Amino acid sequence: MAGKTSTCPGCSRVVQAPPAGASSVSGSAKRSAAKQPTSVPICADSRETLPADFKLAPPPEYSFLAPPEGPAEMGRLGNYLIRRVLGSGAMGIVFEAQDLHLKRLVALKVMKPTLAAQADFHRRFLREAQLAAAIEHEHIVTIYQVGEDRGIPFLAMKLLQGESLETYLGRSGGRLPLAETLRIGREIAEGLAAAHAKGLVHRDIKPANIWLEEDRKRVKIVDFGLARGAGGDAHFTQAGAVIGTPSYMAPEQANGEEVDGRCDLFSLGSVLYRLSTGRLPFDGKDTMAVLMALATKAPVPPHKIDPQLPPAFSALVMRLLAKDRKERPQSAREVVERIEAIERGDTDEEIEGEVLDEPPQTSVEAKKEPKAAKKPGTTASPPPVKKRPRSPRQKQRHDIERDWGRIVLITSLILLGVAVVVLMFGLLRYLHHKGRMNAVETSPEIQVIAVAPGEDPSCFLGGKRC
Repeated sequence: MAGKTSTCPGCSRVVQAPPAGASSVSGSAKRSAAKQPTSVPICADSRETLPADFKLAPPPEYSFLAPPEGPAEMGRLGNYLIRRVLGSGAMGIVFEAQDLHLKRLVALKVMKPTLAAQADFHRRFLREAQLAAAIEHEHIVTIYQVGEDRGIPFLAMKLLQGESLETYLGRSGGRLPLAETLRIGREIAEGLAAAHAKGLVHRDIKPANIWLEEDRKRVKIVDFGLARGAGGDAHFTQAGAVIGTPSYMAPEQANGEEVDGRCDLFSLGSVLYRLSTGRLPFDGKDTMAVLMALATKAPVPPHKIDPQLPPAFSALVMRLLAKDRKERPQSAREVVERIEAIERGDTDEEIEGEVLDEPPQTSVEAKKEPKAAKKPGTTASPPPVKKRPRSPRQKQRHDIERDWGRIVLITSLILLGVAVVVLMFGLLRYLHHKGRMNAVETSPEIQVIAVAPGEDPSCFLGGKRC
């Protein structure tokens, strides 16, 4: 074991044994060594003195780290002291680390050495990390630094407190109330809108990559490891590679086609579907079964699983899950506006003309649907139109419009009656006045008196001379 690494039987830390001929540790370590095989190296605690040639070593699976300088660390990378592993994925490893300069804890994401050794992966990881670092938004995890050490690229992110949406969903019985589902979906869409505005597509939106901060469970989108920027050289993997989580993956992404922000919207629809119904829209016993369902099947609309879900919400989710990206909302900002409308209850415009029973059919589904046989001499009848049930708000608006119609009708009748009365009154007055004039013209008391020239006519008033 001289000069090699092994696990300490006392603290289980991986250490390196002194070279052959070197003096052993003193103090209590000698007494502990007497009880253990002499070929196994033993750590020294803070009360013991290590020989000058005794060195700690990182765990074998993380041999790319620089040797640790104390028993409380796994190793070092750049100016970061690695404390423990937080998680690991297909592309990289996330450590809890301490910034030696600023003395703050961070989440350090490191690209796996097998991928970092490939120039194409190495270059694109740094490029996409720089793009992600340029995004400043309350619903996207903050990136402090992008760097490289010992041939390994890394990025330092804010160490978040809380839990992932996946964990929270498990504690909540597999589904969430509608109000919370809408809030989480809106905040995810707001974060995606900021990323898409910078030309960055996440490509792996799922509950495990949505972090809920402990204060008010505010959304933070994490793990941009599969992200892709805009541009001709923006592919993060080789041509034709399928990358992402199948249960949340857009059809064009599963087919290895060029993707844009609308593939993130499809994944968001899958997340909303699971939060509101407790099940995945596309599920299967293995990856191949999931991909087949993704290509050929349409999910059951959420409002058919839970009738209490608003039709507008169900319509939005089904649009997000449309297999043809042209049938989905065309931007994350549009999704934010639709969710806000549902939260306000002002959803009549959003569901107008939308079919809630199934998403728009793709060409694959249309080909599989048999055409109805057409009898000679008959014309094909159009398919029956399914009536969409009215929402409570629609019924309320209809009742208000009906009441206003009644008020206008009654007011019009009253005004018409007043106009008729005024007209009749005027007509009666006119007839009365005309009758009096006729009576004056035909009165027998009027006499014509001849007056001689030079006589005063006033003297003949009453037919008598003065």
